[in-house]
Amino acid sequence: MGKDDEKSEKKEKKEKKEKKEKGDKEHKEKKEKKDKGDKEHKEKKEHKSDKDRKDKGDRPSSSRPSTASSSRPQSARPQSAKPKRGPPPPKNDNEDFYAGMDLPSSGSEDDYDHEEIEKKELDIQISAKDLKKKREKELKEAMRDADNKKEALREDDDAFTVRLSKQVESMDASMQNSRDIKVEGFSVSAKGKELLKNTSLTVAAGRRYGLVGPNGKGKSTLLKLLAKRQIPVPEYVDVLMVEQEVIGDDRTALQAVVEADLELTGLKEEIKLLEAMTLEDGETIDPNCEEPVLGEDGQPMDLDSISERMGQIYERFGELSADTADARASRILNGLGFSPAMQARTTKSFSGGWRMRISLARALFIQPTLLLLDEPTNHLDLRAVIWLDEYLQRYKKTLIVVSHDRDFLNTVCTDIIHLHDQKLHFYKGGFEDFEKMYLQRRQEANKAFEKYEKAMKQAKASGSKANQEKVDRNTKLQNKKKGKKGKNDDVDDDNDTSEQPTKWNDYKVAFTFPEPTELNPPLIQLIDVAFKYPTREDFGLSDLNLGIDMGSKVAIVGPNGGGKSTLLNLIAGELTPTEGDSRRSQKLRIGRYSQHFVDILQMDENPVQYLLRMFPSKGMQPTDMRAIIGKFGLEGHNHLTPIVKLSGGQKARVVFAAIYLAEPHILLLDEPTNNLDMQSIDALADALEVFTGGVVLVSHDARLIARMCDDAERSEVWIVEDGTVTKYDGDFEDYRDELVREIAAEQDEYDQQTGVAIVSKRGAAIGKGQKKEEEEAPKVQNNTVLPKWNGVIDD
Repeated sequence: MGKDDEKSEKKEKKEKKEKKEKGDKEHKEKKEKKDKGDKEHKEKKEHKSDKDRKDKGDRPSSSRPSTASSSRPQSARPQSAKPKRGPPPPKNDNEDFYAGMDLPSSGSEDDYDHEEIEKKELDIQISAKDLKKKREKELKEAMRDADNKKEALREDDDAFTVRLSKQVESMDASMQNSRDIKVEGFSVSAKGKELLKNTSLTVAAGRRYGLVGPNGKGKSTLLKLLAKRQIPVPEYVDVLMVEQEVIGDDRTALQAVVEADLELTGLKEEIKLLEAMTLEDGETIDPNCEEPVLGEDGQPMDLDSISERMGQIYERFGELSADTADARASRILNGLGFSPAMQARTTKSFSGGWRMRISLARALFIQPTLLLLDEPTNHLDLRAVIWLDEYLQRYKKTLIVVSHDRDFLNTVCTDIIHLHDQKLHFYKGGFEDFEKMYLQRRQEANKAFEKYEKAMKQAKASGSKANQEKVDRNTKLQNKKKGKKGKNDDVDDDNDTSEQPTKWNDYKVAFTFPEPTELNPPLIQLIDVAFKYPTREDFGLSDLNLGIDMGSKVAIVGPNGGGKSTLLNLIAGELTPTEGDSRRSQKLRIGRYSQHFVDILQMDENPVQYLLRMFPSKGMQPTDMRAIIGKFGLEGHNHLTPIVKLSGGQKARVVFAAIYLAEPHILLLDEPTNNLDMQSIDALADALEVFTGGVVLVSHDARLIARMCDDAERSEVWIVEDGTVTKYDGDFEDYRDELVREIAAEQDEYDQQTGVAIVSKRGAAIGKGQKKEEEEAPKVQNNTVLPKWNGVIDD
């Protein structure tokens, strides 16, 4: 070892020793500081204890009576014992909204524990220091929850089996380059249960399809299988399905939407890195750059390469309309009900319903080749539904949407796919056109079935097996001829037409509410009422002068978050006005429906047990209760299924059965259609039309409101907005037409300014030529199509 090496080693040891001594010294100082703080805290505590003992010596203890201060025997006048501080007493149902609110104590100043206050102050200081750590923890938990949801979805995917025909498995190259989807002869089953059997799917690029059929028959499953490409989709078609709400984090709503375009976001990041490689003059490489961008040779880019790449990126920015990205995203959010202030709020500050709107906005902003929407109107108010309706009518790509809203399907869709008897049947036109054609086809199918059944009955009566086989052959031959003859009418004939005729049995359900007993008016009155939540000075309702009687039909409309549910709670008596007077008939019975009432069902009971326990005075037997549940469309095998295992729609039917048994005078319904299929919504509308009691309805379903408010003399429209309730001067159809004109005018104005209907130049360019399609074609990675500009909408 050389002398230089020895010197270097000694120097290194000396530096390590000095560093260790310095660290020990700092640790000692920290320990002394901590001990000093603990000593001061202990002295304060002892001082307080001495003071408390002194005070107790000066006056009688509140917990034990003093014989010296009382002229009476102890038994003659019991002293009021001061209760120990403990958890607050249980609150009644009318005070639930105070839960978790930081309200002042109702006791005297002596009730405060000063030591506890000191601890709270210390906790506040600590929490302020750890705020960043807490937020990071919350974000990690949210991401973990999202991962768990994804894992659950993957488990759901494993539950489905898709069987494809050999023709589909050997899809030729020309189909792979197409933007149309054509899958023939496939079947889908879930845990042995057949959902689709030997059916076909044909989706033409640029068409808008409405997928309809009863709940629980496989509509959502079909969308998921398309999104996961378990049902084959051409490579050049990027698919996006809005399935989960966006993760709540520190991004603003606007940022969350713009960043959904991964290509645009990636290019922006690349520009930042390239700019960081040069000095301020832009003509000199910064030798101290920590993250240089590497070229194709694996070495940091030189000045010419940086300039060339930046030119390519800015050219792509022009194609992506990057300069209007924020404006387009803001416009979509505004249409879905986000004010400018809300767009600037972090996503974690929104509820699940509002985060679902952000996910929908991300999908509309990305403009995928195939957009899949499952009940997109469920989280929207009426105005947002009408805006989405107008927007999707101008959508240039391919759309498949599942919805229970007839008006929405009628105006948005160019085609209807009907899932019926494990087959997909196709109809051109909107929903009204579908209904007419469906009735015609149903009559033809049932007529063919009756003819076949009659011929087969005669063949069996003859005792000849040959005659029976002949009837089968002739029927199959006729079906094939009809299939070829009607091929130009619709695509339905891609299904196997060689099967024997079957009777088309439509799903039927009928809702009813019992005739209420007569009560003298007024049933409910709000007189000069105002209401504010104790901790929400920014929100409240004021100047409410409203009344509801037998026969009243009231539609409550307005933006989400404007106070519609609060108004319903005031009407129901679940909230007490902070000002004014709330009056109601003593004998009044109210039937309420909201998601809250679905969520609080006793999950460990089955529907029959639950209703028997809730209505013991009815004296009903289980068979009687099952008959009532069946009226509301809950299938027999679910009557004895634990409620926790029922779907949202099935639980909703249990709530409606409970409302029926309550024999209400007034119905208060808050978004009752969210979990119901189309037939059930029609049944509910029928029941509300003939119900002679009062009805107050909050809904985004325009058709349901229109039917309930059919009698203009008895119906009213209340607009809840900006803390006030205004009675609209006109009927519901007038109000709706006004909204449609207003939104359409906004869209037209925007189209004139930009040249497109909230679509980027990229979106407008698609479909103009095969060359452009090839340039924009997504790449394939791990058998999953990843579009260049697409992101995962469910995070």
